Amino acid sequence: MVGVSTGLEPYFSFSYFRSGRLGKFIEVKADIVEEYLQQNPEADPENLPNWFVTAMELAPEAHADVQCVIQRWIDSSISKTVNAPKGYSVEQVEAVYERLYKGGAKGGTVYVDGSRDTQVLTLKAEENSFEEEDNTAKKEKAKQHVVLVDTIHELRSTNVTIGSEVGNTCPVCRKGEVKEIGGCNTCTNCNAQLKCGL
Repeated sequence: MVGVSTGLEPYFSFSYFRSGRLGKFIEVKADIVEEYLQQNPEADPENLPNWFVTAMELAPEAHADVQCVIQRWIDSSISKTVNAPKGYSVEQVEAVYERLYKGGAKGGTVYVDGSRDTQVLTLKAEENSFEEEDNTAKKEKAKQHVVLVDTIHELRSTNVTIGSEVGNTCPVCRKGEVKEIGGCNTCTNCNAQLKCGL
């Protein structure tokens, strides 16, 4: 709406390479950075202000929390990728999926950087391999991740079960209880039909 993001996703990077169908790499630069640099000629393109945050600078938990917060006001599921750094373990990925579920997300995708032999988006044109990380990647990894306030902390500290089964707390409004009404599992507060047997 205001040209600062690509929807719910943060920018992958403000300068990156996209692999095309012919195996060639196309460099992509974010318009928002170019506009900022034009309006602020004294600014250093290598040292942008801290409000320029990319997908890999956000902790995976922050990606999940943003999706869960927005999900409260969207009826259908949201297409959103949780970007995780190289080396993210199976247990860590599992924890992110649990966070999405407990936070009320209706779906979720976790992508671990470098988990496939080729990637559509990379920071360098020759990066599409499983080779050892270079110094640039190590510096990026060393950057401190941005973590949002834990929006679902209260759910872990109680015995509340959020879901679409009878007796659960409604994942949409978080106030009503799910009951079977007219053949459908329906929220008693917002009347969301969460599961229908008809």
